[in-house]
Amino acid sequence: MREPPMAELTSDIVAEVIAACKAGAGEAAAAIERNLGLKVKVSVGPPEKINIQDLPAGWSGGGLAVVLISGRTAAIVLLPESSGVVPSWCNNPGPTGQSKLTTLAQELGTVLLPEQYMPDDFKAGMVKSIQGALARSGVLSGAPVVPLELLQADGKKATAYLIWPSPKPAAILGAAAAGPKPPPKPGSPSKPSPATAAPTAAKSSGLAKSSSPKRLASIQDLPTYARSLLRIKVPVIVTLAEKRQPLGWIVELGPGSIIQFEKSCEDMLELSVGDHPVAMGEAVKVGDKFGLRITSIILPGERFRPVRPGRNGAGNP
Repeated sequence: MREPPMAELTSDIVAEVIAACKAGAGEAAAAIERNLGLKVKVSVGPPEKINIQDLPAGWSGGGLAVVLISGRTAAIVLLPESSGVVPSWCNNPGPTGQSKLTTLAQELGTVLLPEQYMPDDFKAGMVKSIQGALARSGVLSGAPVVPLELLQADGKKATAYLIWPSPKPAAILGAAAAGPKPPPKPGSPSKPSPATAAPTAAKSSGLAKSSSPKRLASIQDLPTYARSLLRIKVPVIVTLAEKRQPLGWIVELGPGSIIQFEKSCEDMLELSVGDHPVAMGEAVKVGDKFGLRITSIILPGERFRPVRPGRNGAGNP
């Protein structure tokens, strides 16, 4: 089970959020450049209050929504598509683009919110309607809004908006559940259901063909029992360097001792999960914290079993 957060996002922490945004403005600009390819300077505007019934004109369309979930509530960073700075690939990101959006959400969460409200989950994606996303989020009129002014190198300006609290973070990006399909129009031919069509096709051909296995498009396509395994916590370790030394040398260590490694300070760091190396990366500064930017994934080693001839000469795997 997920541990409860240290504090809950409420509408009375405006001063703390503004202080965090101002302190992390430079890191936020760097995160936007790395993940969206947009070089900007970020400045924090005066706080406002949202009116759900009378949103600004630029919020009528879609936009990029970054959801920073802290416990049962969330803060939302909205960048309207009408601002003209949302990359076109965000509408159809693909695996690489989705990874960039998730990384953007993670990095913004660490620099735009106070440390005690650090998000324990984050996601990002395009919404077709900002108004619809806010309605799904449960944000109420009077909720605080902090404008984040984005100044581009050519002098053009855009504004992102940090809004909180959202009591329904899971519904912000997800579309409404699909309702029952409408009945067929009169006179239109009805299509047989897959359950009845398959036996009919098998009878007509005299041979039942096996269906090809379904490819998983995302983690959400996994069965429920498999998704439950993803909640298991495992140790994640970043290794700077390591070396072997005699015990006699180790017992003489004390405050002020320096251990020298045969590794350059520019070399990549290794990320291990459950004592298994999974990736390489470089050290980065995230706010006043240490972070690791993954640059490559370590593929698992191939395993081979010898094929030995059996008694009858056939190979046994």
